[in-house]
Amino acid sequence: MAKPGPAAGSEGALKIAAAHRGSHDHDKEGGFAANPDLAREAGRKGGETVKSKYGASFYQSIGKKGGETVKRERGTEFYAEIGRRGGEMRGQRAAAARNSAAATETSAGTTPRKRGRPAKTPDPSA
Repeated sequence: MAKPGPAAGSEGALKIAAAHRGSHDHDKEGGFAANPDLAREAGRKGGETVKSKYGASFYQSIGKKGGETVKRERGTEFYAEIGRRGGEMRGQRAAAARNSAAATETSAGTTPRKRGRPAKTPDPSA
């Protein structure tokens, strides 16, 4: 009696195998999942190979193509929103850094430096 499903090695069997790849615990134990440096190295080598074969302009063209697709699918407001979020995060990080520096200076017994240009020091030769 024949086994149900596509014949071993056939196109259908390969599609099924590809669909199930990574879904078992033993697939997650080794390889890239266990060694992110291995994945990083493979990606770097792959990128170098593509760059040497197609040139740096290849990456520019696929980036532009992807950006145009995002613009078409999500609209220009999407870019405005992610820009706004990025600006907010940058402001929050800058404020946290200022607060951290002020706390460090205060704990050291000095007065916190005012924001802006530092005071000019008199010229000793004058």
